[in-house]
Amino acid sequence: MEYRTKITAASAVLGLLALTAVLGFVFSGQQVVERQSQAPLFTHYSAAEVTGLDISGGIKLTKGTDWSLEYQGHPYPISKDRILDYLSTLASQKRERLVSSNPDLKAYGLDTGFKTLKILGKQGTLFEIQVGKINDLGDKVYVRFAGDKKVWETDRSFARTLDLSFNTWADLSLFPGRKSTDLTRIAFEGRVVTQDKSVYGPFDLVRSDTAGKVSWENRLGKASTDGMTRWANQVAAFKFNDFASPTDPPRSSIVLGTVTLTWADGTSSQVVIGPPDSQHRFRCTDGTLDFWINDWMISQLLYK
Repeated sequence: MEYRTKITAASAVLGLLALTAVLGFVFSGQQVVERQSQAPLFTHYSAAEVTGLDISGGIKLTKGTDWSLEYQGHPYPISKDRILDYLSTLASQKRERLVSSNPDLKAYGLDTGFKTLKILGKQGTLFEIQVGKINDLGDKVYVRFAGDKKVWETDRSFARTLDLSFNTWADLSLFPGRKSTDLTRIAFEGRVVTQDKSVYGPFDLVRSDTAGKVSWENRLGKASTDGMTRWANQVAAFKFNDFASPTDPPRSSIVLGTVTLTWADGTSSQVVIGPPDSQHRFRCTDGTLDFWINDWMISQLLYK
């Protein structure tokens, strides 16, 4: 009986020691930090709950019936796929390493001049994160949440987008929703000379469908070639470089030429091409918004 009592007591002591060791492991500061470092950067984040993003520099993405883009108070068409991809990227971000709980913020670029990302929900701000310096290897970035002293290291992928212009989020399609089969006529009046001395002059291309075969004829020269058809078929999908920013100099009153596209539904689109700037970008307008195109894009928009 005494032997059994001793065995029972010894077992109890060993059990208590094991429990103490387990609890010590679970609640030790080091283990807590390691578990935190494996946690998502944005705790309990759900892309479905996001109703907007505010990005330092004046970029606002807002979800109503659909997503919209605003930069410094000016609306621009948005690339919906781009914003949905980014929201998915945020879900994969991890708190990879706790750098400091009481840091010298200047050492991590988090004292002044840092980028800020606010993730908004129906009830207000879900997360507000400050993005500082890049690490020495260039693959991580230092971040902290507003109101929290901790500085974390995380993958730089989500932060790269914050360094780009509002055009990153914009739909840069000149004729959104249009297809080559919608186009019936393309005309150009004017003269444009690119940096390599290529000259683009007037043309008036009209589409015809004969026995199921599409061809284009230049009314000014009565010419029709396969090259003309190939060129016309890609115009509807034209994309430009960037929208002109509100901070860019005003558009010149000089007009180099005007492109007019006529669609099968009877509507038309017009693009006015202005003179190039010091970077040899041509400032254009569709009557609503101004945008920039380079020499190569001129060759895509104008037939030669």
